[in-house]
Amino acid sequence: MAGLIAEARARARQPEALVLRFREHMAGHGLTILGPPADTRIDFPGGSAFLTLEPGGIALRIEAAEPDRLADAKSTLAGHLEAFAPEEQLGIVWRGLGEGGPVAGDLGRRPHNFRVARVARVVEVTPRMRRVTVTGQGFDRFDAEMMHVKLLLPEEGTGSGTAPEPRWPVLTASGQPDFSDCALARRTYTLRRVDLARSELDIDFVTHGDGSPGSRFALRARPGDWLGVAGPGGGNIPLQGWTLLAGDETALPAIARALEAMPAGARGQVLIEVADAAERQPLAHPPGMPVTWLPRDGAAHGERLLAAVRAVDWPAGRDQPGTASAWAACEAATARALREHFGQALGLPRGAFRAAGYWRQGLAEGAAESGAA
Repeated sequence: MAGLIAEARARARQPEALVLRFREHMAGHGLTILGPPADTRIDFPGGSAFLTLEPGGIALRIEAAEPDRLADAKSTLAGHLEAFAPEEQLGIVWRGLGEGGPVAGDLGRRPHNFRVARVARVVEVTPRMRRVTVTGQGFDRFDAEMMHVKLLLPEEGTGSGTAPEPRWPVLTASGQPDFSDCALARRTYTLRRVDLARSELDIDFVTHGDGSPGSRFALRARPGDWLGVAGPGGGNIPLQGWTLLAGDETALPAIARALEAMPAGARGQVLIEVADAAERQPLAHPPGMPVTWLPRDGAAHGERLLAAVRAVDWPAGRDQPGTASAWAACEAATARALREHFGQALGLPRGAFRAAGYWRQGLAEGAAESGAA
């Protein structure tokens, strides 16, 4: 039985639509969704979240076995609901009780999953991808199956390596990070490499000019620059029989890590859409997982990826549990089309496929919380 409980209420003009959006997002990351929208349960490692529709809002409840799991779930649930309703004041204030009585207040403390980091070095992987290696203390929490982190990027002073340490978020009385006094952009990325012996993390950035905070940070980053790292979050990539891995350049770090972790005898196919041939990069992969690169060369984002996925020759019995699986990450509209293809056209069992929207066409980076980018 869960030892810790947190409860809150979110005010919303359209609570059912908000719950449906949250369910879709969590399902895209492989979490188990139970019950109808009016009485939703979402299971995560170490606990469960419950969302119950009420007049004019949503009753929220989290049950978790450990304080870290409870704090992670509170941040994830409140953060995503607020991101999906940016023009509303949801008014989420957590109240929590554990086995030993009230959970201690965290007013003024930094979030439990937050770590201060500094840039160690920067390498150009391809013309449009830069690898930023960061170093810091307490990175052991990132040695987990969950691959995504939230980066807190200073908006000012980046690129000199000598800027003063930024103001970092602290927790409010309700246990939520307060960014009101922080000049920080928040973006979700996938960890490309975790080296606990050297206290290093590698993060690959797709660069596309100065128009977005992530690309701007990567282009200007110099050794010594500050940034914050919070997490980890998100899920891992399942391996059930014959496996398809597919995505655009934003999915490359996750696909590369998954291939490196697979057994030598793994079988399946890898499809990666990139801007052009210059964006190909060496990937270690099992012999039975051939990698096919799909240069857009001016085509619309997702067009060639979707066509290639639809042309895949799947093994017989793919609709039987454990026979085949699929994982994809790309632009949000393409991800929806892939989910429909995996579930409806192919009939893959529920839980045997994921398709996450890592970014959304037409919106500025970070305008929608959609995974990692």
